[in-house]
Amino acid sequence: MASELDPRKKKILKVITDDYIVSAEPVGSRTIARRYDLGLSPATIRNEMADLEEGGYLEQPHTSAGRIPSDQGYRYYVDALMSLQQLSEKEIERIHQELDRHRQQLESIIHQTSKLLVQMTRYPSLVLSPHSEDAVFRHIQLVRLSDTAILALVVTDSGHVENKVIEFEGGISDAELDRISLILNEKLRGIRLKDLRSSLLSEIRSELIAHQDFYNEAIQLLTRVIGTTGTKERVYIDGATKILEQPEFSELHKFKPLMDALDEEERLYKLLSENIGGTFVKIGSENKSLGLSGCSIVTASYEIAGRTVGVIGVLGPTRMDYAKVLPIVENTAAILSELLTQMSRRCSK
Repeated sequence: MASELDPRKKKILKVITDDYIVSAEPVGSRTIARRYDLGLSPATIRNEMADLEEGGYLEQPHTSAGRIPSDQGYRYYVDALMSLQQLSEKEIERIHQELDRHRQQLESIIHQTSKLLVQMTRYPSLVLSPHSEDAVFRHIQLVRLSDTAILALVVTDSGHVENKVIEFEGGISDAELDRISLILNEKLRGIRLKDLRSSLLSEIRSELIAHQDFYNEAIQLLTRVIGTTGTKERVYIDGATKILEQPEFSELHKFKPLMDALDEEERLYKLLSENIGGTFVKIGSENKSLGLSGCSIVTASYEIAGRTVGVIGVLGPTRMDYAKVLPIVENTAAILSELLTQMSRRCSK
């Protein structure tokens, strides 16, 4: 698309978009001539703006003589014109410190990620929790509580932990406990939840034939892990009311459809799950099927040990400050990936 506009039209489209993102006011030719040193007269700028409007890059609100970018104009701006605002070392360090303080638990670090995105962008944030169907068993730990009670903990690579107290009427020796632990870890470590088949469970059962009671309890625990982490990913939403700070949504009839969309987790799940695997900017009408045609969303995937497990994103008006938001989302996703990978490796030890 970048080749469709000549250099003069690119400059005019860029300054109109930059100006409108800041002011939320339609931009006229005299404003451009006065604020920006383009070396063009208002009449020339006006002609170029008319061409851009005819080409679908600008729109003219009926209440103003100025122009605003269309969805097509924003798309061109994001793909070819905008200058990304690089994050400072202080901002990157802030992201790292804020998330690092919460990396003891998966849910805690996900919650903090959504809050941090709101704080840094001033837009509502969306976070799709780790793709739990692909979660991998990392470790099963057996801890003696008494002569007849054992605490069994199952840890996945995403940091999720499930536990169960298992009672043995006749007791169990330390040597037997070590052997059971060794068998379970050898058989299950590195296995994805979705790949836990009955054939594997049968292998484990044959190995633990002398401890049938323990096998039954262990299978209940594994089933609980699958039931808890194997369900569909959760969408975390934070800062929804921040959208009220944007003039586009100051009126109830414009704000209510957006809030209705934010209340439908199925719709948000679809929106985020479609963007797994990279960085995406979906603008205005590109979100029409989800009832969010007046909004844009910037998303980036995050990983555990190189495996994509979820998505973080920011939702705002099409007038979103893309040049600011995109680096924040990308850097946050990268740092979250780093910390989750560290959590995974620690759990596997």
